[in-house]
Amino acid sequence: MLSKIHRRAEALDSVCLRAWGHPQDYGVRQELLSALEWDQTLDPQHAHPVIRELFRQVHDRSVNLSKRIQSSAANPDGVVHAITDGAHDLRLSLAALIQALRKRQSESPKA
Repeated sequence: MLSKIHRRAEALDSVCLRAWGHPQDYGVRQELLSALEWDQTLDPQHAHPVIRELFRQVHDRSVNLSKRIQSSAANPDGVVHAITDGAHDLRLSLAALIQALRKRQSESPKA
């Protein structure tokens, strides 16, 4: 489960970075909107509390950014602003989550 979340977080971070660099590109924006949708099965309810909290932050920021982009769809400047601000904040949360997941993985006993 945690490895799936880790891969998903890294992929979302990559899309955020592309969208941040090209906020006016409709195709990149659609890719970002798709990436912002989290699969309900990716819920780390049994994970370490730090990972659960960071996951909630990432999830909440993803939902917030998606709503901001969609509500600004008629205003190109609003979309650009939503992406540049929201992607930055989301990437900070993703970095913290990825770091916590890596740390937890390195602490796991080897089989």
